Amino acid sequence: MDYINRATGATKEQIGKALGNEELEAKGHTQRAQAIGEQQIKSAEHATEQGKCALNQAGDKAKNLGGQAKEQVGEAFGSQQTANQGRMEQAEASVKEAVHGQEKGLHGNLK
Repeated sequence: MDYINRATGATKEQIGKALGNEELEAKGHTQRAQAIGEQQIKSAEHATEQGKCALNQAGDKAKNLGGQAKEQVGEAFGSQQTANQGRMEQAEASVKEAVHGQEKGLHGNLK
């Protein structure tokens, strides 16, 4: 819709300019500028969502690595409870990574 408003505004602006109709030219300029602004807002919102998804994925990877470390420490020191906690953290992080990966894919397709 923004592209249509942008093109319509530009057309009005050029017709107004060609006909010497300052009011039509100004209305067209305003419509075009508003459409450009709306496009920029949507683009910024999209970038923000992609950034949130990337941060979520980074946190998931960090939790997965922490779980791996906890599992290895538990095994090294003979603590089955610690090792199992590490495995649980890895499983939780893997599920979240998969979900956040799907979200990122969805946001990437909503341009």
